[in-house]
Amino acid sequence: MKTRSFFILALLCLLVFTVTAQAQQLDKKISIQVKEATLPQVLQKIQQKYAIRFSYLNNALPAKQRFSADITDKPLSEVLDVLLSQTDMGYLERNGQVIIKQGLPKKEPKAITLKNVPAAVPAPKPASKNNTVFETKVTTTVKPDGTIDNKVETKTKPAEPVLAAPETVNTPATAETTPELGKTEELLAPVPKPNTPSYDDDNNEMKAQHFGIIYPLSTNGIHANLYVNKVSAHLLIGTAAGLQGFEFSGIGNVEQQYVHGLQFAGIFNISKNLNNNSEVSLRGGQFAGLVNISKGNSSGVQSAGLLNVTKNLNGAQLNGFMNKAKQVYGVQIAGFLNHARSVRGTQIGFINITDSISGVPIGLINIVKKNGYRRLEAYHADDFDVNLTYKIGVRKFYNMIAVGAQTGGSNYWGYGAGFGAEWRLTKWFHVNTDLMSYYVIDQNYKTFPDGLFENYHLNLLNKFRLLGSLQLSNRLALFGGPTYNVFVTDNATNLVNHTLHDRTNFNGTNVQMWVGFNAGIRF
Repeated sequence: MKTRSFFILALLCLLVFTVTAQAQQLDKKISIQVKEATLPQVLQKIQQKYAIRFSYLNNALPAKQRFSADITDKPLSEVLDVLLSQTDMGYLERNGQVIIKQGLPKKEPKAITLKNVPAAVPAPKPASKNNTVFETKVTTTVKPDGTIDNKVETKTKPAEPVLAAPETVNTPATAETTPELGKTEELLAPVPKPNTPSYDDDNNEMKAQHFGIIYPLSTNGIHANLYVNKVSAHLLIGTAAGLQGFEFSGIGNVEQQYVHGLQFAGIFNISKNLNNNSEVSLRGGQFAGLVNISKGNSSGVQSAGLLNVTKNLNGAQLNGFMNKAKQVYGVQIAGFLNHARSVRGTQIGFINITDSISGVPIGLINIVKKNGYRRLEAYHADDFDVNLTYKIGVRKFYNMIAVGAQTGGSNYWGYGAGFGAEWRLTKWFHVNTDLMSYYVIDQNYKTFPDGLFENYHLNLLNKFRLLGSLQLSNRLALFGGPTYNVFVTDNATNLVNHTLHDRTNFNGTNVQMWVGFNAGIRF
């Protein structure tokens, strides 16, 4: 027990020490001497002497600006304020390193920090037609009140022939050539190229691997949410700023920004998209036993046993129970419910709900609010005298529920369902093709609901309808056409007297076939 307590105490002390040490980089006092050095050279010398990690792009730093300075015991933040004062770059400290980048905050420089640093000398103007160039001289004076006074003098002189030489880009200069003497003056000692870590577009540091149990017990520790990982695996739950590769966890994965790769989890995958921008927060695949949630845009696949949620989906949502998305460009497949605001593709599920769709919803109940297809038909047929059918979905694919009854003779009745499509031949003439199946109850409809849950005979009436419709208006049409009927029964029931086929097999099942008709009005 004492050993365990000691181990936990040591771990907490280590974490506190690490956080404290990393938070003091900008406050660290530095002393350095440089002469006519470029900004990358100054940063590299500070890095070499004080083990301070800098993160910047070489081609983003000013290449022609040079500094001479004798710095003694000054905070790093004050030095950076002066070095970056004539640029659009700022700095911040993250995870023990100092990031220099455009748009980051910085303070007004203090004049007393670098008394020997002259203002940046503008690059010489190109030679004019009269073969002259402009020479600029800057004199820096520090006043008693601590302010800096820069005096700029410009004069012309004849241009000297210059031999063109290849321009060196992104390479820190270590020597300066003096044209008058034709010799080199050493400015800074050669500095080894730093092992600069790689970063993504959001300035998150990339890590090759990340392994652990649960936050913060992992190789990235308490700073796990600042890294983007290429390979990540956790026994329970993993968390990071992002993923660019492969990730697996026994329970769940949580990415603060985005996923570019594949996530596998026993229960859940979550991509938060805390920046709340329009960038793709999921590009790849999320596979979980229970829930996948991507709060930004998704381009790829979400597959879960219970629930998939995303903002805009370009790909596929596959789920055993429910899918939810704002916009879908692809396919939603769920065992029970698909819900989306707009769909350009296909919805396949028991219930499909969308505001608008450019494609096809396939399911038992398809609800399209804006450009959906909803029709009510009242008609007469040769089997059932009175019929009502309701169609819902889209014109290319709709579902039907129907009820019909005989009003004379045996007074049989039945209920059924089916699907179909409507084809526009002209503005006023349409054709419908429907497939339907009724369950026929061989009891008088006047005793309803008797027989609804008590009749267990095999009485299936299957129909194919080919109907032409004349559109009287946008909301009213007359329709009619032939039907092909197949009635399968084990109860010797006869719906019509005319059949093309009527045969009973050895086990008593009777099959009847005939051509009939439907005619009615559609609302």
